[in-house]
Amino acid sequence: MKSNVAVFYDIENLLKGYNFSQNLIDNLSLKDILLEIKQIDVVNRIAVQRAYANWSDSRLAVMKGEINELGIEPIQIFGFSRQQKKNAADIQLAVDAIDLAYIRPGIEVFVIISGDGGFSSLAKKLHEYGKFVIGCAYRSSKNKVFESVCDRFIEITDPEFDDYERSDDDLLESQPNITNPTVLRMAKVINPIESKDKDKVLEKSREIINWFANDTQLSKDLSKHGIHVSVIREAFKYGIKDFDHTIVGFPKFGQYLQLVCADTKIGLFNLPPSDLKLAYRNSLLKEDYQPLEDLDRDYLHSLENYHSILCHKKPIVRLPDKDIFQVMVNIICTLPEQELSFGDTMEYVSDRAEEVESKSINNFLFTLINLEILSSYPKDLPLVEQKLFLKSNYKTQESITKKIIEAIEDKLTSFWGDELNTDTLNELISGLS
Repeated sequence: MKSNVAVFYDIENLLKGYNFSQNLIDNLSLKDILLEIKQIDVVNRIAVQRAYANWSDSRLAVMKGEINELGIEPIQIFGFSRQQKKNAADIQLAVDAIDLAYIRPGIEVFVIISGDGGFSSLAKKLHEYGKFVIGCAYRSSKNKVFESVCDRFIEITDPEFDDYERSDDDLLESQPNITNPTVLRMAKVINPIESKDKDKVLEKSREIINWFANDTQLSKDLSKHGIHVSVIREAFKYGIKDFDHTIVGFPKFGQYLQLVCADTKIGLFNLPPSDLKLAYRNSLLKEDYQPLEDLDRDYLHSLENYHSILCHKKPIVRLPDKDIFQVMVNIICTLPEQELSFGDTMEYVSDRAEEVESKSINNFLFTLINLEILSSYPKDLPLVEQKLFLKSNYKTQESITKKIIEAIEDKLTSFWGDELNTDTLNELISGLS
């Protein structure tokens, strides 16, 4: 199979400029974006991958592992003056794409990962060379002109506003004004409630879902296009005062919908990585939306849900697989006495855990920082600019493991109270020590 694809990453656009949030860069996954690209039928093997950014910016060190793992060539962009210039990366990317189209005729597909409208001119020029152009950007910031001139366009989920993963701090605000016309129609026939009782919250949620399922004006959308979960969330916020799906035991709104939709005519569909829609179960949604299985209350105390709870709100605890947990802990115990940057710490661990994915290492380091096993300072700087060192009371495998297990127990106990399933908890922590 010939290599026929070139992929260009506009990192500045993916980070929304250089004043990006820590949450954004922590959750940005180039691997997920690449998986989306590989699902396009015209994409065979990738010949060239280039990522454009000011890689001398220490905050981008966290991306180093993934860049190397995916075989992406980092292209250094300094800008044209002492201040950061927005267009520097765009210009270099466009020049390289045209140059490649001319000197490498075997490359037939050009993927431009950016929502910048300026790339519409590049797409048109590539068409003149007979190339197939794929655009890729956050749905919230894509340029419609650029989208319209591309042969295919991939919408990726904004890591800062992920409908499936974002925390209650982002999702649950005070009762909003109704803005969606569908929810306005629903409000005329659905009476809101004020309750923290799990059964009543579930009952009202199912009443709302059944209204959507049986509304004749929505049948076409539910059959062909689906309804985005943001509409359902607004409906729940109207129907249930101070709506909070964690009351029932689900840290993720998407999981809660998988429970609420069980035994109804509609189900939850996902376009990876996390574009969620509701639709009739036999619907033919465009693109590659995949049906998600219904969940029941037994799932609440499953290992999977307990892992989700550990990743919900601070302190976030993301555990590597048990077979590499002790390997990672042993490496952490050997960290040198001197302070290291986050990037240097990543490199130190990566060099000694060659078979472990950089994403797992990155998550584990953040867990150790969240649990204050690794100390970081100064706190007023972004984490990637801080210095890290292993605290003196966590120099052994036993002390680190004990702290992590205690944090797991404390967080799950805080979430569940008396309802905590000790069997699931024991299964979760077994093998860690």
